[in-house]
Amino acid sequence: MKKIRRKALYCLACLALIWLGWQVAQRLVILYPSRQTGATPKDYGVAFIEQWIDAPAGGGTRAGRVQVWWIPAANASAPAVLYLHGNESTMSTDIGLILSLRQAGFSVMAIDYRGYGESALRLPSETSVYIDAGLGWLHFLELTPQASKRLLYGHSMGSAIAIDLAGRANRLDGLIVDGAFTSAADVGRAMTVNWLPLASLLRQKFLSQDKIEDLKMPQLFIHCTADEVIPVDLGLRLYGLSQAPKQQLLIEGGDHDHCYRAAPQRWRQAIRKMGGMD
Repeated sequence: MKKIRRKALYCLACLALIWLGWQVAQRLVILYPSRQTGATPKDYGVAFIEQWIDAPAGGGTRAGRVQVWWIPAANASAPAVLYLHGNESTMSTDIGLILSLRQAGFSVMAIDYRGYGESALRLPSETSVYIDAGLGWLHFLELTPQASKRLLYGHSMGSAIAIDLAGRANRLDGLIVDGAFTSAADVGRAMTVNWLPLASLLRQKFLSQDKIEDLKMPQLFIHCTADEVIPVDLGLRLYGLSQAPKQQLLIEGGDHDHCYRAAPQRWRQAIRKMGGMD
């Protein structure tokens, strides 16, 4: 009897370890936290202000600080955009896109969620990046009291974070998503095989497809047709689900991380139109 009980406890312990390992693995693979740092706007001759936001414990992540870059336009009434990066990225890796937004005439604020860049060293989760983005939006509102418009720009995984935030952000005038997708499970199936039941297995779900229909603010969907990470079909499907005033910018060729460079004039014109500048 004791042997049976020991075997049962051993099996339960193994199952618990497997379950815990699966949860951690999801967060590492799907959110892919990066500590890449280096380039700042100053290296490109652009004035900016480094700030920090205190984030509370939540989403399976301990309390810690979130790093912010604030790059104001010369005119305080210029439209402003909060930039949200994707996985395996930081503000430094995405500095080209961030500065392109500034060059297009926007005041720009960008953040590194906890687990990324120089922000607090934590294992992020879907919930924790949503929390950090929400805190970022509140700080963004404090920085932009005179902005003519306030927009969200989410790239890759940041598109899912932006879509979630758009559902609860007050004083939001428009949403821009770049390399967006319907759900984490759909991306996983596109990278592996269609028959995997990832929708049931994943806890880090990023269900943009379930949230986009409720958003009513103007929206711009950007996707490069040769995106090697997020298939353009997923972006097209998400665009089709939106019921808001919307525009789509499909750029032939390009890639996932630098779609804005594939057709810079068209990209600039589209985002300036969202900002009410053209």
